[in-house]
Amino acid sequence: MKLWGGNYSGDPDKDFWEFNRSFPFDRRLVAEEIAASRAYVRALGRCGAIKADEADRLDGALERLAQQVQADPACLEMDAEDVHSFVETRLTEAVGDLAGQAHLGRSRNEQSVTGLRLWLRRTTDRLRDAVARLVEALAAQGQSGADAVMPGYTHTRAAEPITFGHLAAAHAWALVRDHERLGDARRRANVLPLGSGALAGTALPIDREALARDLGFDQVSPNALDAVMDRDFAAEFTFACAQLQTHLARLAEDLIWLSGPEYGFFALPESFTTGSSLMPQKKNPDALELVRGKAARVDGDLVRLLALMKGLPAGYQKDLQEDKEAVFDAADTAGASVVVMTGVVAGLGLNRDVMRRAAGREDLMAAGLAVALAREGMPFRKAHGLVGSLVAEAQKTGSTLREVAARVLPAHSPGVAARLESVFDPDQAVRSRSAPGGTAPEAVRQSLAAAADRVRRP
Repeated sequence: MKLWGGNYSGDPDKDFWEFNRSFPFDRRLVAEEIAASRAYVRALGRCGAIKADEADRLDGALERLAQQVQADPACLEMDAEDVHSFVETRLTEAVGDLAGQAHLGRSRNEQSVTGLRLWLRRTTDRLRDAVARLVEALAAQGQSGADAVMPGYTHTRAAEPITFGHLAAAHAWALVRDHERLGDARRRANVLPLGSGALAGTALPIDREALARDLGFDQVSPNALDAVMDRDFAAEFTFACAQLQTHLARLAEDLIWLSGPEYGFFALPESFTTGSSLMPQKKNPDALELVRGKAARVDGDLVRLLALMKGLPAGYQKDLQEDKEAVFDAADTAGASVVVMTGVVAGLGLNRDVMRRAAGREDLMAAGLAVALAREGMPFRKAHGLVGSLVAEAQKTGSTLREVAARVLPAHSPGVAARLESVFDPDQAVRSRSAPGGTAPEAVRQSLAAAADRVRRP
């Protein structure tokens, strides 16, 4: 059933018809389309545009259709043009010509964007819940490893001792921002376009505020033309997914390389790895590699959506039919990645002894040694230069940094020279970073608790 064609003498070209159809993908919006249609016919009844009993019949038929679709998704396999024509066809089968009244004063331009906003609202809520569970998994692992000392890295080179909890908190807080970013996107998506018509607004005395309340929207769109033509809310959601996927990719990268045999800090859960068809010893981190790789995919979805909109004139254009697949793919990919990453994090094992030995390298204490000298009164730049010369001497002579420091420092700072054992203790090094945000175990525990609490807020 086509919703147009009164001024046509024939049927569309078959190839074009298939090219034009969006039902193969926009059928995902069928629940939202039916919900919006039910609210709309009730609004028509309230304002007297149709009789009250007609509104009730239409609403009842739409409710039964929603139940049918939920019980038998196979009913969506049909040659409809789009989700709107599917619903009207089924409604016509149920109530006859009265079905046409459900479209009174309504355009597919507003229907399409209303359905997408409803879908995004529901999808965003689910995705935020999933992100919250990942943050909680990181917080739980980080709390158990708040005192597990390991090397921290800059430029992929070991830099200073940190704790595993500090690393977990870093990734958790990035995800907290993703959780909040998705919430921001949801607020801007939760604006009702229904009642905008094709572009100029509705000629019917519909109470749009009541319609918004009926569908759970926070407000109505202030301009009909803007409401039907823009997809910035969809781009914002897709950006939030892309940023989330980027953070997941960075977490995946840390777990990949630090769980490898060359480091061995972490043991990945076996159920999230795969083997090799040739090398029997391999356990490949495929789950993490796919999460990392899919960041490129979601980035592509965002670019696709932005490029789609950049040259469009005011008003609805058929180009906008291409918005949904990018949004659907970004949501599906990010959602699946979060679930997989949560499983990996929850099952992660820490090899504390290996981590502690790696953190005990004396060159990782160089910055701490310079700070200790400065706290004893030596200007920091002088202390920095002195420690740099000690590092160079150790490398040149094959001595350890601590051995060189023990020989040289009594002439420069007897106080520091007398307590080199504590200065070169990685456990003491992390405990000294006790300011908020630092790597000291208690600071880490507070940070992780705050992150977990933050994602529990609405």
